[in-house]
Amino acid sequence: MTSTLGSNGLLGGRYRLVQRIAAGGQGEVWRAEDIGLGRPAAVKLLRGEYADNAEFRERFRREAQHAAGLSHPGIAQVFDYSEGDGGEPPYLVMEYVAGESLSAAIAREAPMSPDRVLDIVAAVASALASAHAAGLVHRDVKPGNVLLGGDGSIKITDFGIARAMDASSLTRTGTLMGTPLYLAPEQAIGRPATAASDLYALGIIAFELLTGRPPYEGPPTAVVLAHRDTPLPPLPSSVPPGLAGLVRALTAKDPAARPHPAAAVAEQATLLRADPGTGTRRPDDTPLDQPVPGDTPLDQAVPGVRREGLTQVLDQPVPPVRRRWALPLALGGGLALLAGLVTWTAWPASDHRPAAVPSPSAAVRHPSATPTKASPRPVAKRPRPATHAPPHRRNPGKKAKRAKHGKDGKGRH
Repeated sequence: MTSTLGSNGLLGGRYRLVQRIAAGGQGEVWRAEDIGLGRPAAVKLLRGEYADNAEFRERFRREAQHAAGLSHPGIAQVFDYSEGDGGEPPYLVMEYVAGESLSAAIAREAPMSPDRVLDIVAAVASALASAHAAGLVHRDVKPGNVLLGGDGSIKITDFGIARAMDASSLTRTGTLMGTPLYLAPEQAIGRPATAASDLYALGIIAFELLTGRPPYEGPPTAVVLAHRDTPLPPLPSSVPPGLAGLVRALTAKDPAARPHPAAAVAEQATLLRADPGTGTRRPDDTPLDQPVPGDTPLDQAVPGVRREGLTQVLDQPVPPVRRRWALPLALGGGLALLAGLVTWTAWPASDHRPAAVPSPSAAVRHPSATPTKASPRPVAKRPRPATHAPPHRRNPGKKAKRAKHGKDGKGRH
């Protein structure tokens, strides 16, 4: 891509590319120097074919302008952009964050402590709240798009890129935009991403931070369908109840069952950080890692989270949606078609570990309080709903009987 630079070796006559940071399906990210202002910058160079697409250029211009209007300490600021003039590829110039991506931190540190996870969730939710208030949905929240600064800052990057590409005619019929590991169920059935979709991805990230691995692994198609159909695997019993409840609420299959708005999620995470014991305690006969039923009110699952402003409940089968990027989900032959059409658009490609090959011996992992050698996580083996054996539950009837009667069977007074 650097071969398209001007004769002076500068991009747009202003940016000197210093070091390539990452590369992926969309293009490359470079650490650069803004010689006009004498400051570092991060430059995202998109693939050259986007420059020839008028629909993409128009959407890219609008989204770059919207992203540049965001002002929040948790959002990497957009400084400049180009639609690909003079033979140069389209590019976006952003604030350079000296540090690492969250995906790199996960590979090195995970599983992370509940306090660390709550700090990250609160920061990302606060940044999303600012973007959502401005009418901007990220659409591709993932660890690779969360930057951890050396000064302790936490910032989201890449606002507007996913939306611009989503609208482009380069997004062919049957192609799914987004990263399967963090894709919301409604996106999997071809519905537009909403603020609730961003929060679902945040919940999946929180699960990965707490366990060291995403909840669903396998071929992209199977992972997408698992997000739609498969219950979230149990969290470690060492996770505080309040945090566990928040993660399960964020990852509800129904977007209307997720906490909203993002500002409320940030507030709840901050409260839990101050008092990890905050949150709903489960009944004695319910295992700590037992998933909260989908119909449990949010104000019971996660105290303090409001329900207003939620999206429509998807309580009935959704008819096929005719969108250029819609994912065909028909049964039978449609599933075979689906397997060949899903496109993984991770940015950068190195942000995520290769998907695990499904194994017949894969089982649900129950991590202990002390991290041990990683065990297999449930693998989505086939493009159909996966099932998990329900965890063992103590018999509440026997428990009540023991409380009422002595060992000889007679009631105590």
